[in-house]
Formats: sequence, structure tokens, C-alpha cells
Amino acid sequence: MASSSCPCPYTCENEINLRFYLIQVDSGAGKNQFGIYSPKTGHFGQTAVNDWILVESPAPDAKLVGRAQGVHIMSDVASVGWFASFNIVFQGDRFNGSTLQVMGVLSLEAEWAIVGGTGELAMARGTIKKREALPQPTPPPGSDIWQLDIHASYPKNSAECMELFEFYIVCPPFHSA
Repeated sequence: MASSSCPCPYTCENEINLRFYLIQVDSGAGKNQFGIYSPKTGHFGQTAVNDWILVESPAPDAKLVGRAQGVHIMSDVASVGWFASFNIVFQGDRFNGSTLQVMGVLSLEAEWAIVGGTGELAMARGTIKKREALPQPTPPPGSDIWQLDIHASYPKNSAECMELFEFYIVCPPFHSA
């Protein structure tokens, strides 16, 4: 077991810190979310599916890096509170085909939990901080752009870990003072 006194400089985890921008379009051209259930009275229980896009920057011609695909449900009786559960599916160069599984509350500023992943990001864990982005130019009516700051850890592949452990065999046992 590693401790603060353990001189092992190696870890079997990779860490990522990424900033992407989520584009949410709820009406008009390019709509990427759709209501699938609306109660007869009130908003509680309202359900929508989403296929939001993730881009490198808030610019109109920004490169697509993935999609956030899942559902969000009005789950707060007292006020407007959306619970979201979705997969971030990466496309393109980095992490192509890998996913992050995300859960949290959709609010203007939020922190979502990364509760898993697949592909290169298998067994990921971490958080995503979401806040409103200030794009240039202003997004069209019916759309919002959100800045996502992703911080996550995920295991290195087993072959890479074995090389690290073979290089540095044993840490001294932890002794408390």
C-alpha cells in the first residue's frame, strides 16, 4: 500500500485534464435534444434525450471531438432541477471510440461525476465542471454553449503497469509515528 513515506514514483494511472465545449440546441436547425415525455401538469417527470456535440473551442468552425449522448429528466418537484445521465463518446484523434459515463444535475454551473468509461478510458473516475461559455459570436437563438473542464484518472494498460512494477519492485512498509 502506498503512503506519503513511500518513495515509489510510479503510478498505474493516467490522468487527463481537458477543456471542451458542449453545444446544446433545443430548437430550430441542428436541434440535438428532443422531449420524449411531458406530464399533463407541471414539469416533474419531463424527459428528454440528447445528442449534444463537443468541440475544441466555442468558435463556429471548431473541430468536433465527440458527443454527449443520453437522457435528462426533470427530477426536482420543488424547483427546476434536471438529472442527466449520458456517455461522452469521443471521435477523431484522441480517445477515438472511448467513452466517459457521466451523471449529475444540469444547472448553470455544475459539477458532474465521471462514474466509468470504456476503451482507453475504461474504469475512469473524476469530475467535469460545467459553466456557461462566452462564445464569439453569440450563439443562435435556441442554443447554449457550455465550457466543460474534465479531470479524470483511468488505469494504464496492464503491460505498462507490469513494466513499472518490474522496474521498481517494492516500497518500504508504512510505519506510523
